[in-house]
Amino acid sequence: MKCLMFEELGKLRATETTDPTYPVWIRVEATGICGTDLKSVYVGHKYFKPPTVLGHEFYGQICKAPDNFPLKKGTWVVAAPYYECGECPTCKAGKGDLCQNKNYVEAGSFAQYVGVPENYMDGLFVLPEKKDTADYDVYALTEPLACVINGTSRLETIPGYSKVLIVGGGPMGALFALYYASKGIEAAIVEPNDQRAEKLRSWGISTVKQDQVQKGEYDNIVIAVNIASLVEAYLPLVRQGGTLLVFSGLPKGEMLSVDAGAIHYSEVSVKGCSGFALSHFKEAFETIRGNEKRFRQMITHRFNFEHGQEAFDMLKAGKAFKILIGADINGREEA
Repeated sequence: MKCLMFEELGKLRATETTDPTYPVWIRVEATGICGTDLKSVYVGHKYFKPPTVLGHEFYGQICKAPDNFPLKKGTWVVAAPYYECGECPTCKAGKGDLCQNKNYVEAGSFAQYVGVPENYMDGLFVLPEKKDTADYDVYALTEPLACVINGTSRLETIPGYSKVLIVGGGPMGALFALYYASKGIEAAIVEPNDQRAEKLRSWGISTVKQDQVQKGEYDNIVIAVNIASLVEAYLPLVRQGGTLLVFSGLPKGEMLSVDAGAIHYSEVSVKGCSGFALSHFKEAFETIRGNEKRFRQMITHRFNFEHGQEAFDMLKAGKAFKILIGADINGREEA
């Protein structure tokens, strides 16, 4: 089958790879490029070493399945790339995102097909019927939104009182703002890049400069950029009793310098999160289903495998928000 292969650091190539071995096949319509994919290609990642096929933010159609499989061939689905076992002590404690016995899809989704086990039904979500299947593209945002919802679960937001500040107007920061907009919670993004900030404002998202942020103005601040010094800079600005969320991943061993007075006397909490639990994925799916137009704005470009390197380079340069890649996309398209 066709795929976009991560061949070596900084290099991707359209080529062929082996077909799935799992009994249920999903024909991948498109996959979103995420921050982990970018990190793997340009910096390196301990779990995703070349040569390999990356990608996990995907949707598509069931195209092969045993006769007794609950979903018929041709059914459109979005798949959770993993989900927790539900049986271990961690899961029973309600911390499914930290489960060490997760169920996974077979391989990366920058490919024509992805295989899943027969018992993967909990991780498959049937898309609503549509006349134009191109409108399913927004469901590629389900997985990243699930990660965002995991983050929002660490924050206490009170309608009429809470204000959320997101530091970093990249794809994940934008998803935080759009999610809160769908829930009626006031949110703004700190984004120093004027062009990117203008794009965010065109989606109805408020933007501010760092020097405009007043101490105590926001009871929740999300660090959506992987720069450790931002934690030190923004922690003293959190309203008393509020929370600072370290959302973007920092290198292992990176040390944070924090204001002990903000934590002790102002009772500000510092929290982190990674990945998602199945409950977050379900909420992401329902949130997008009820707000397709709002979230679809984030998809700015589409590329096929032959233009995969260009797509990654464009996203690395900050010239796009969410890029979709698929075998059957016609060349390169700007949304």
